[in-house]
Amino acid sequence: MIVYVVNMGIVYIWSWFAKMCGGRDESLSTGYRPNQLVMLVPLASLIFVSGLRYRVGTDFQTYALMYRLAGNYRSIWEIFGIGAKKAAVDPGFTALIWLMNFITKDPQIMYFTVAVVTCTFILKALAEFGRPFELSVFLFLGTYHYYASFNGIRQYMAAAALFWAVRYVISGSWKRYFLIVLLCSLFHSSALIMIPVYFIVRRRAWSPAIFGLSALFLLMTFLYQKFISVFVVVLENSSYGHYEKWLMTNTNGMNVVKIAVLLLPLFLAFCYRERLRKLWPDIDVIVNFCLLGLLFGLLATKDVIFARFNIYFGLYQMILIPYFVRVFDEKSNALIYIAIIVCYFLYSYLLMPVDSSVLPYRTIFSR
Repeated sequence: MIVYVVNMGIVYIWSWFAKMCGGRDESLSTGYRPNQLVMLVPLASLIFVSGLRYRVGTDFQTYALMYRLAGNYRSIWEIFGIGAKKAAVDPGFTALIWLMNFITKDPQIMYFTVAVVTCTFILKALAEFGRPFELSVFLFLGTYHYYASFNGIRQYMAAAALFWAVRYVISGSWKRYFLIVLLCSLFHSSALIMIPVYFIVRRRAWSPAIFGLSALFLLMTFLYQKFISVFVVVLENSSYGHYEKWLMTNTNGMNVVKIAVLLLPLFLAFCYRERLRKLWPDIDVIVNFCLLGLLFGLLATKDVIFARFNIYFGLYQMILIPYFVRVFDEKSNALIYIAIIVCYFLYSYLLMPVDSSVLPYRTIFSR
């Protein structure tokens, strides 16, 4: 626990220094660019804590096995199904770790590399869209996405790249965005969901179409058993096909506290929607991403597997929440800033002992 608290302190303080050492940049939506050199300090802290962990995270052993099995492929073409009966699941990721096997048989290189990619994409996105920057970076840890990224590392790597690519959603550069989605789908096939999502999030927030989609998700939540019988048919021929029986019988769902954490920023975004639009006209895209996170979260109350889809949407809270420290007068904004820091620190601190098996923290130097 001490390692995580120290890491959070380093990340927050040096992100603040990066902001203070930055300068005006009208090419960015925030109008301000943090100092790129100082940013390397919080980035390094995030990478080292994640990349040097040992037996930390629910999926740690699963990925270690996956790394060793990838080394059994005879060629990269076999991974993509050329000259083989069947392509590997998520062949892009398999090819990446297959190449790593030529460097070392120790899977630790995989965890470190994924940490570099994931954290770099996220901090680059926050440098462009997060203001205040240090609060956005703090929320990477405070919303628990950083710790959750110790599990499902393929999907978090894909989600981080798509989070960085939100610039193309905002600008309407669909060809570039779809190309990135297709590349990310090679690392985790669920990334393909972001193609229809592109058309949803570009609509005006709180429009009749968005409310209609929300009503549909609420209906699916209340009529879950009928919905899931259709959904498993879709899963049958996918990489998630083995979850079919589990989905039909499992009753484990997302904690209601996590739903509240997803709901509160959206409630505030609805109440102050016009003020937010004055601060940034494109905020509707971010609000819609967050709303989809809540909707999948509601489905996840029935079965936690749907929380996997929320990985793609929950990251956008790191852009939305900091805007609430700019919608009131100076004194009120300062109080909200402090409240966000305190509440999200407590949220992540209390979640750590019971979520994602991130405790006890160990490094490769203690194995």
